[in-house]
Amino acid sequence: MGLNRTASIKLIRIGSLMLVALVIVIYAIWRSLNYARGPHITIFEPLDGTSISSSIVTIKGRADRVNKLSLNSQPISMDEQGNFDETVTVFPGVNILTLQANDQFNRSIDSTLHLFGTVEFPVKVISSSTDTTSSSTKK
Repeated sequence: MGLNRTASIKLIRIGSLMLVALVIVIYAIWRSLNYARGPHITIFEPLDGTSISSSIVTIKGRADRVNKLSLNSQPISMDEQGNFDETVTVFPGVNILTLQANDQFNRSIDSTLHLFGTVEFPVKVISSSTDTTSSSTKK
């Protein structure tokens, strides 16, 4: 069975169209994989469980595939690449900070950071003196 010129041209056209369609499908799948993965938060500094010897610390990280980002329910801003840095006050003892990220499909992820504050804030003690005197009457 031999192929004539017309049949060969049809076969090449069909093959070319199938190849173009396959490239488009593969590209669409590759671009949509990031959305299928959902939001992701990476905290660069400070590390979880770090002892902080100052009263403030800057939290730096990156949020991928995120539309909204919040720290302890307060929105924080990101640049176009998803990088963020937020300065927070560190209190003595355990400080629990929760980062929450939401993507365009309203999927969310939480990342919790535990920091241990070692600086004692000066405490002003207000003392109140109350004089209680009792008077007794004798009959």
